[in-house]
Amino acid sequence: MNNTAKKNLLIVTLSPPLPANSGAPIYITNTLLPLADKYNLHLYTIGGEAEVAHIRKHKEEYDRYFSSVHVEPRAQMPSEKKTFGRILHTLEHILHGLPFMDASYYSRAAVRNARRIVKERRIDAMEIHSSHLAFFKKFLPKTPALLVSHNIESDIFPFWIPQHLAGWKKSAIELAAKISRKNAHQVECDNKWSFEAMTFISMNDMSRVTAPVEKHYIPLCLPVKDIDYRKKPESPINLLWMGGFWWYPNAEGALWFVREILPLVRDKLVEQNIQIHFLGAAPPDELKAANDGRHVLVHGFVESLSDVLAKTHLLFVPLLSGGGVRVKILEAMSNGIPVISTSKGCEGLGASDGKDIIIRDTPEAFAQSLIELAMDPELRNRLSISCRELLDSKYNLQQCINVKDILYKKLTASA
Repeated sequence: MNNTAKKNLLIVTLSPPLPANSGAPIYITNTLLPLADKYNLHLYTIGGEAEVAHIRKHKEEYDRYFSSVHVEPRAQMPSEKKTFGRILHTLEHILHGLPFMDASYYSRAAVRNARRIVKERRIDAMEIHSSHLAFFKKFLPKTPALLVSHNIESDIFPFWIPQHLAGWKKSAIELAAKISRKNAHQVECDNKWSFEAMTFISMNDMSRVTAPVEKHYIPLCLPVKDIDYRKKPESPINLLWMGGFWWYPNAEGALWFVREILPLVRDKLVEQNIQIHFLGAAPPDELKAANDGRHVLVHGFVESLSDVLAKTHLLFVPLLSGGGVRVKILEAMSNGIPVISTSKGCEGLGASDGKDIIIRDTPEAFAQSLIELAMDPELRNRLSISCRELLDSKYNLQQCINVKDILYKKLTASA
């Protein structure tokens, strides 16, 4: 195809999306990269020296999919500014109606560079990932744009108020928090900045958007692997947790498991040669202390999951809070790995307890089912088959790619 005939799309992300080896990058790229031959994709991402070095390291991959790449320095957080700077930060955000004041990515330079790129690259439409970056639509109102919602972000970023504050400072921060939450709701649910279309990873999230805007459910879709679960090694039986502990719900869930569930199953781990593996960056000290080197193993960050998943018999997801669809569950299911989860952990997934997932919410029930699953290979095999059928029916990748292509055509039709 003649390159000049293609429409130009500006893809705006919170971090470099390649290689796609974690939740957000996988969601960004799985419906985007297959269309790179149809459109000129230009990347605008947030980062610093580490992100620039990362993109250079993977230059061949970025050059393959993106016609240009711009790395915008992360805006200063208000916590990094002095009192006068914080006041100006707050006033500017109130003036523009910006959400997430305490964790904002907005800066005048960011907007200026986006406007320059839109002009120089003749951008026909924007795909903006996360309402944290939705402000680009406010400052580029004439450029058609799609807002890709990974979560209702105001659920996850409620505005943290320092506990040591008192008096007028506390009152001022509480007022800023109230305005920030209001702005976030208006952007995410009321389409305050007039996005032409929105897509959602969760049906629950999509139902909360009441604005008259074109909405589509595009779940995180992964290629479903043709795996014979019965060929898994018989011993040891490997139970897996995966997810970065820098995210509070992950740390909370893992510590709930260690405190409430692990004591109920520890004897069975030894008797039945069961190993529990924790994978993820920045594990908390209490979790690391539970590592016994034999049956409870805390590995930290692992670069590649393929070998780990090949040996994993069961994924456990003991989450108590958070929002959105858990990428870890979909990734496990796409590899034919059965899952046991709390109700919160599999929220919005569309899975049915006992059919394609096991759902337990108390420590006692979770512990009992965990051991039952570990000791019942036939049940695990049935769940393996059913969870892959679930992905084939409700998380079909090609259907999602087609929806995205139709949206691109609509957004660029007048260009």
